Parts: sequence; structure tokens; C-alpha cells
Amino acid sequence: AWCWPRLLGLTAGDRQTIARLEALATWTEGLRDAVAGAIGLEQAIPATASACGPPIRPHVLKLAGQLQARVPLPHALRGLAADLADPSADLVVAALVLSAQLRGPGLRQTLSSLATSARAELEMRQKVEAGRTTLRRGAAIIAGVVIDVAAGLTLFNGRYLRPYDSLIGQLVLALVCAVFGVGFAWLGKLSRR
Repeated sequence: AWCWPRLLGLTAGDRQTIARLEALATWTEGLRDAVAGAIGLEQAIPATASACGPPIRPHVLKLAGQLQARVPLPHALRGLAADLADPSADLVVAALVLSAQLRGPGLRQTLSSLATSARAELEMRQKVEAGRTTLRRGAAIIAGVVIDVAAGLTLFNGRYLRPYDSLIGQLVLALVCAVFGVGFAWLGKLSRR
């Protein structure tokens, strides 16, 4: 029962990673569009902060607050990267830091490429999770059959289970349960790869 949620479904960490990646892609697209509207990066960040997704909104709002407090943009952006602690976010922040330091053209195209890359990674992660669903469903069927057989034997054929009443029977039963536990742990590990 303790392993069931991790064996059969997305973990909270998986859901957060997917949600954070989607929010990052949306925010990057928003930044791209704001920069394309001929406003500077220092103005685009606060303009898009309140519209970004909930998983990254507190961090982007903090960044906007730092910009209002006159923290240098590259320093504030590095703080955002540390707060998000995500490889995809690091790419976006690195592009923003370079743009802030060099003040050259091409930020819009870079943000567009990064948004496309984040969307592609998001789509790949969603496909991987969909593929894992088949393995999780198989594990659920196996676990259900094992539980049903054990319950059926207990209810309808208690005589068959009498050998397990002895000490040796309990040791054998513990060994069988350990083998099933290792098998389910292995299935759970496979479903997270």
C-alpha cells in the first residue's frame, strides 16, 4: 500500500517538473513577444511576471521586484537561475544574461529558439510519461491478481494455507513476500526511467 502511488502514477516531482517546464516555455514566449514589441528586457520582465505560470511565478515576481529595487539585471537573473534550479531555465537565463551584458540584437530569435526547445522537451517528457502508463497499468494488473488470489485462498480454501501456520511456513511466506516486494520495486524503478 505504501508503494502503490509511486508504482502506479506520476510522482509529485514528475508533475512539478512538467508544470515548471510548461510555465517556463510560456514565460519565454511572453518575453519574446514583449521584446518584439520594442521594449527593453528590463521592462519586459516585470510586464510578463504576473502572467507567467504558477510554478515559476513567485521566482519571476521576485526577479521583477529586484529590478525595481535597481539590482543589476545580470545579478538578478543569476538569482533567478539559482531559485529555479532547472537545466531548461538555466538556458533561458544564460541567454538573458548574455543579452543584458552585450546589449546586442538577436534576443527575440534566441528566445524564440529557446521557447521552441522547451516546448519540444515538454512534448518529449509527456510522451515518455504516456509510455510509462502502460508499464504502470501492467504492474497494477499484476498486483491486483496477486491480491485477489491471496484473498480468495484465505476466504475459500483456508486448508490450503495451513502449512503457513508453522514457523517454517511463515519463513517461506516471508521469502515469497520479499520476492514479490523486490519484483514490484523493480517494476516501480522501470516505470520511472
